Amino acid sequence: MTTAGYDVMAQINEILINKFMKIGFCIGKFPTFSGTYTLPIENVPESLQEFMDIGYEVSLAKAPTIDFTADLSMMMDVRGQAKFTVLGGIEFELEAEFRVAVKPTFDQVTRMFRIEFVEAVIEDVELNDTYNLPANVLDKLNEILGIAMKEYLTDEITSIELSPVLFALDLPYMPPGDENKLSIGLGNVKVLNSSVMAAAVNLLGYNGGNVNAITDFTGGNHIGLGVNENGMHRVYDFWWARTTHPKSVTKTETHDFDMPSIVDFMDEIVDWVVAVATLGLVDVDIDIDRVWAEYGANIRFSKFDFDLKPGNTVQLSGSVSADVWLKVYIKYTTTTSILWGAVDVDETTNTVTVFDVRLNGITIDIENAEGTVSINEDHQLMVDITDLDITIPLPWELPEVILDYVVDWLVDQIVVNMPPIVLFPAIISQQIPDTSVTVDATVESLEINEAEALITANIGTSNMGSYAPYVANRNPESMELHKRECEWAHRIAFRNRVYYCELEEALAAGYDGCAYCLPEYNTG
Repeated sequence: MTTAGYDVMAQINEILINKFMKIGFCIGKFPTFSGTYTLPIENVPESLQEFMDIGYEVSLAKAPTIDFTADLSMMMDVRGQAKFTVLGGIEFELEAEFRVAVKPTFDQVTRMFRIEFVEAVIEDVELNDTYNLPANVLDKLNEILGIAMKEYLTDEITSIELSPVLFALDLPYMPPGDENKLSIGLGNVKVLNSSVMAAAVNLLGYNGGNVNAITDFTGGNHIGLGVNENGMHRVYDFWWARTTHPKSVTKTETHDFDMPSIVDFMDEIVDWVVAVATLGLVDVDIDIDRVWAEYGANIRFSKFDFDLKPGNTVQLSGSVSADVWLKVYIKYTTTTSILWGAVDVDETTNTVTVFDVRLNGITIDIENAEGTVSINEDHQLMVDITDLDITIPLPWELPEVILDYVVDWLVDQIVVNMPPIVLFPAIISQQIPDTSVTVDATVESLEINEAEALITANIGTSNMGSYAPYVANRNPESMELHKRECEWAHRIAFRNRVYYCELEEALAAGYDGCAYCLPEYNTG
């Protein structure tokens, strides 16, 4: 079992993790951190005290990247930059490469993967010195930068979320209130291999699963989500007990029947009407003007049972109870004649009720129905009914054409108004908090077996242009790169704008720095 006995198994590829690290860098998840370091020198005269303080501002020069190692741990590569202020006002900037040990977690509140920096260790600091500073100064700045970066990662940032919301807590057709949201727990996290990590989650108080049995099912896609059938049953039971979706409906309708379709029935009716109207004493012609029915039903649905089968087949069973009623009317015109029809003496139009029947509390068993599991337009996991064979026992002595029509109508009402079978809430869809950046998933596969549903998807983002600090002009006659606040950036046609979070990436793509806002990268 791929879900390893847990209700939900969420897996995320290293490629997507680094994509979101880049997004986090672009939208400012890694802010600038500043502080002051005082040189540990004793007995410094008061007049020289200000020169013992080294001010620093630490930030990231580019988006950090995550690497899953052979021993199934996680490392983060960081390129940090620092601006130092020394000797009371002299400023200079340095950059350094870091290799940081981190650990993944799963946030049960946000349903997102996170990287926690609480155990960060600075393994190496190599200053890119362009100032030819003395060795003892480099050593001290090395020490300060290491302290500052560690404090930056462990105290200032502490963690960063790495993924979209992997699944919602809100089920469709539910009343407001936290008590009507799914509760989750047990967020076990494990690095599976050099590309994928997983989080195991349980729902609604269930406690089970074996973290050591988790295997990778992403198939190279950004995200894999597995939902155990037992979890689906708990979700469906929870939903059914609380949903606002109607579990009963009352429907009525009127239908006119075509004369040719009920000709035999009409002959019987005509004989009956003639006998009643004339007692056989005079000649009477009967013309049927209209035959119609008024009918309705109150339909009550019970909760279905379902069982997943291989090949994305779901076996369904359940029952429906109903009260059904029907009235059949005939409008006819009689022409009475005497003298063997030579003289018409009377013509009248009448409407009579020929059938008035009702049946309460019938039970309609639905067995061996079939469906398939699908993801609807709202990214919810549902059952689509594909084969529903319903037999309705209506013991009425009616013309076959009328009885068949009403039975077919009742079957249609059951199918159309049946409450949905909700297996799991919306997956992999969100707007990143406090931004206009949206995240959405393209489902690549949906595999169903007898124990679980396995979904793989790739993730896309939109509206990143609102945050990217650099804007390039893709027009071949321009190919210029600008800071987003540059007045020339605002003149780029929207169709030609390309946004970049990192300067190096834009330059590597062949863009030339603007002579006004990026003169140091302008080649003329």
